[in-house]
Amino acid sequence: MFRIIILIVMLIPTVVWGQSSSPSRVGKSAPGEKVAAASQSRWGQIPARADSSAAKFADRPRPGWEKVAMVPYNIVGIPFRVLDFVGHESLKAADRLGFFGLPPAEHLGLPLPLDIYLMPDFGISGLEGTTYGLSLTRYDFLGPENRLYLTASSSTRHADKYAGGTIFQLTSRSGIQLGAGYSELPLTKYYGLGPTSERDDLSYYNRRSWWAGLEGDYDAGRKVGVEFRGYFSRVEAADSRYEVHQGLGDVHQDNLPPGFPGDSEGWTWRLGLVRKTTSETGRPEEGGFQKASVALFTASDGSNLDFMTYTLDVQHFIPLWYTKRSLGLRVFFNRISNLGDYEVPLTRLITFSRPDELRGFSSLRFYGLGSLGFSAEYRWPVWVSRGREGPGLDAYLFSDVGQVYMDTSEIALANLEYTGGFGFRFIGLNQNFIGRFELGFSDEETVVTLKLSQNFQYDAKGMLGGKDPTRRR
Repeated sequence: MFRIIILIVMLIPTVVWGQSSSPSRVGKSAPGEKVAAASQSRWGQIPARADSSAAKFADRPRPGWEKVAMVPYNIVGIPFRVLDFVGHESLKAADRLGFFGLPPAEHLGLPLPLDIYLMPDFGISGLEGTTYGLSLTRYDFLGPENRLYLTASSSTRHADKYAGGTIFQLTSRSGIQLGAGYSELPLTKYYGLGPTSERDDLSYYNRRSWWAGLEGDYDAGRKVGVEFRGYFSRVEAADSRYEVHQGLGDVHQDNLPPGFPGDSEGWTWRLGLVRKTTSETGRPEEGGFQKASVALFTASDGSNLDFMTYTLDVQHFIPLWYTKRSLGLRVFFNRISNLGDYEVPLTRLITFSRPDELRGFSSLRFYGLGSLGFSAEYRWPVWVSRGREGPGLDAYLFSDVGQVYMDTSEIALANLEYTGGFGFRFIGLNQNFIGRFELGFSDEETVVTLKLSQNFQYDAKGMLGGKDPTRRR
């Protein structure tokens, strides 16, 4: 029946033409031109194909409403077309120069004597501004598969960091990391506690932190791992020497957060369980990542502060209808349980910072005793140098939703913050993730980010990499 309907639809123009055509409407052929003979059908004569029997729509006029609608479309599309052209031509030029055909280097960086590799450190974030610095890595340090790492950086917002760490591979399934560092953020923003802090209450304070400790990792098999971390830290909150007209002490003088000004020092002991069922590449298409941990903080400054921190992170990747297109979903939850009567100071509260971020806000925008969030990313390849597995550039759209809370009664739809944006992921040889550039939007600000790290499948080796464990888990 379906075939009969299709046949009738195809023959309707023929029937109409056959009933309305006459020999005079079939144009004369040019000298020497071969004209196909007309044929008969069950419904009448089918004329030979000629210019007079083929409709042509050349220079079809565009209706007025479409011209009007195209004006804002073309204006909005200008930066995207420019970005597409510049990116495409840059990648083509790099490919012509053989950049993507180079054999994979043994290690990233500029080789120096004593098997040391130097790498520039460059990034952009809403909290620190533009960061610039250097890192040194010594591979096979005191044995095969061991590493020594040192880093130093500064930023346009006067943020400084000096850190270092080592990793020793004890067995094929276990390793230990040692790390220490110092970090200063003299323009840390503070708006207030809880989910209802207002943008008009913006103030600044100076956050300084010191840390030193160790981390042990053990592969228990079946894609399950166990992590243990223990470290000593000291965090100080004081008035900033910049933006003094908007100092925290002046703007919030009637409602100062706990522990400001002041410092907090103590020991943190954390135990975590990790399960990975996805490929650790720049283009994961399926599988997931789950992590649960519990940490105990015990003060050593005489404040009798003791609290537990519970964290949960669940990620999953869903393959979509085209090759290398995927949807990444992530849910995270953090909660502090105070074990005493001493208030948790500002510098120890939970906040949005990598990997738990709302990417339309700068890091450390909100503070509370707990946080929760949901993230979604739709990823697709924009350009690949050679083949589906080669290095290239992937684009993605993302949305982050979440909130902090001082009490569970504050968890509500009205207190959720909604952010979204788009970005590009740089993929290297063997599909290794290199870095990301993204724009995040919220009703408060636009955040530009250029980082060598990601919120999905984030780097777990924090002590080795010099990450500040007092604000990044």
